[in-house]
Amino acid sequence: MKATATQRVLSFRNSISWSSARRGMMTNTEHQPVEIGSPPEFKGTPDVWCPEELLIGAVNSCLMLTFLALARNQKLEVLSYDSRAEGTLHRYDGKYRVTRVVVNPAVTLRSEEDFVRAEGTLKDAKEACIISNSVVAKVVLSPQLRTIASSAY
Repeated sequence: MKATATQRVLSFRNSISWSSARRGMMTNTEHQPVEIGSPPEFKGTPDVWCPEELLIGAVNSCLMLTFLALARNQKLEVLSYDSRAEGTLHRYDGKYRVTRVVVNPAVTLRSEEDFVRAEGTLKDAKEACIISNSVVAKVVLSPQLRTIASSAY
């Protein structure tokens, strides 16, 4: 895609260095290094972050950050936000693909009167999230709204 004069173009970088077997290190001069590797399903080990988990984490974290930014702009008071996400891989025509990401945010608000606004803001966040807009997988948002009095997660 070629940028036009009205488009804003941003660039993000990281580096990957192979270390041993099916492991490597993801680095960026401004962040802590992250050890990465293949998951056990692909002859790796479960003690490092795998690309599949990082992709699901990217969707999950982008939805949270987008929601929080939109909530702040709309003066919606969020008391807490915790989220779980799960991605599903399928093999089609000899290739694996993440086909679905289910995100389950639990949002604590001051009162039930804020639930409708929060639901709308979550929907807007899904539409505006850079990462979910960038992946082919279907991204499903399955929120849980609560008040401080009902905060069991």
